[in-house]
Amino acid sequence: MRARGRTLAYAAAAGTDVALALLRRTRRRQVSKTALMPALAVAVPPRSLAPALGLAGSWAGDVALLRSDDRSFLVGLGSFSAAHLAYTAGFAARGGRPRPAHALPIAAATAATGAVLGRHAGELRAPVHGYALLIGAMAVAATGVRGPGSGRILGGALTFALSDTLLALDRFVLGERWSQAADGGVMLSYTLAQWLIHDGLHRHDRAGS
Repeated sequence: MRARGRTLAYAAAAGTDVALALLRRTRRRQVSKTALMPALAVAVPPRSLAPALGLAGSWAGDVALLRSDDRSFLVGLGSFSAAHLAYTAGFAARGGRPRPAHALPIAAATAATGAVLGRHAGELRAPVHGYALLIGAMAVAATGVRGPGSGRILGGALTFALSDTLLALDRFVLGERWSQAADGGVMLSYTLAQWLIHDGLHRHDRAGS
């Protein structure tokens, strides 16, 4: 299967899971959500360790978050924390210093979002704060990447931050009335973010090889 076909296959997998999330087809999502990161790995094969670890951590997080209890949420948080650490290291290895004009607003928005969401997280306040710092650091590191693919990498990092914000709002703030739409929004932004990050890294690494 050629690159375009593999990308379309990932887009189809992502669209299927978004639709199932909107329809609240929880049992079917055990297949569709679990297949997302393997499909992305086929569409955009990682060329180095950092994106491979990011995919692995994200896949583990996807599986954990198929359940909604607090223990599964913490496992998912830990898995995605590992993914963000891998992405942060990968961005840092491919870039220079973060750009202050971009990094400072990201850091401020991250701190504000973490503080607001932490007030609603109850006993999970500390993990939520810690996770917010990690994804903020990942987005800041993305501002330092230069060259081919850098725009996609930064766009993916920011979209990932948006996805996680929606996820936290869905879990801790929004009522049942908005939860279904929020879940679809989480998966739409999440799958887009992952593709942007990995396609950007692939383009960057291919240009440097």
